[in-house]
Amino acid sequence: MRTPRIKARKGVSGLYHCMSHVVDGSYIFGPEEKEVFLQMMWKLADFLGIEVLDYVVMGNHYHQLIKAPASVDIDDLELRNRLRAYYGPDHKKVAMFDAALERGGLTASKARGIHLRRMGNISEFEKVLKQKFSRWYNKRNKRKGTLWMERFKSLLLEDCVSARTTVAAYIDLNPVRAKMVADPKDYRHCGYGAAIGGDQRCRDGIMQITGIENWKKAAADYRKLLMQRGNVQVEGKRGSIDRKLLLETLEMKGHLPRSQLLRLKVRFLTDGLVLGSEDFVEEIFNQYRDYFGTSRKTGSRPMCCLSDASLRVIRDLRMEAVS
Repeated sequence: MRTPRIKARKGVSGLYHCMSHVVDGSYIFGPEEKEVFLQMMWKLADFLGIEVLDYVVMGNHYHQLIKAPASVDIDDLELRNRLRAYYGPDHKKVAMFDAALERGGLTASKARGIHLRRMGNISEFEKVLKQKFSRWYNKRNKRKGTLWMERFKSLLLEDCVSARTTVAAYIDLNPVRAKMVADPKDYRHCGYGAAIGGDQRCRDGIMQITGIENWKKAAADYRKLLMQRGNVQVEGKRGSIDRKLLLETLEMKGHLPRSQLLRLKVRFLTDGLVLGSEDFVEEIFNQYRDYFGTSRKTGSRPMCCLSDASLRVIRDLRMEAVS
């Protein structure tokens, strides 16, 4: 049985950590594939009105920190402009929309509704992005069949500095954990690396993540945060600390800095379903009460492996939270 997709309440903007893996874990993303994927991502985000605050494209998967609007209220002119920018001015979908508007009445209303329902929808964003890239990749490589392992995963976040910076650091430290670079600024296919390289969209994302409106200050603070959480001298594969030592520390209820845990795969940041303060998690739990067993009385669960008690999740992870 699939885990239900948990989304923000209707009429409220939603912040999500989204991720997806390639089937069989195949490493299909080379430099060209990453560039094409990102071009598709930005173009689709502009069309649907989705904000991409941060991202990373790895060899066989990707992560995104995205913000979906509370509502989409655009007029026909803006909708037409988006269609033309995304599909091209001569595309048949643009011509059909223009013709529907000319006819007016119910025909125009239906055509408008078809496109407006797609706007600001994270499921639509992920579905179309993955489908579009799959078609490009399969055609280029004379390949057939599914490219992605499963539907995308998503984690609903409280839109607060603590949650935003925790997940963003986890995303941007992916290439460091994989030993692809020593410094995330040197990985061009992540939000932080692109921001340092001058990409204004990614700089705007980091300013939103940190809550700091000045780029220079936001960049300095975020870099310190990344270095504190990621620049830990460790030995062994993938730069992780010794697992035995980690488990012993957790068993003794010792507190480890996030800098160590974010160099591992922390399952709370991918499989916890909802991340935020206790009040936020309880609110979402009550909204989705029917998805949980009748014996469950509360929604908020602590993250045993992180020392920040202000952040909680909605899902009990019966398997080990750190892998």
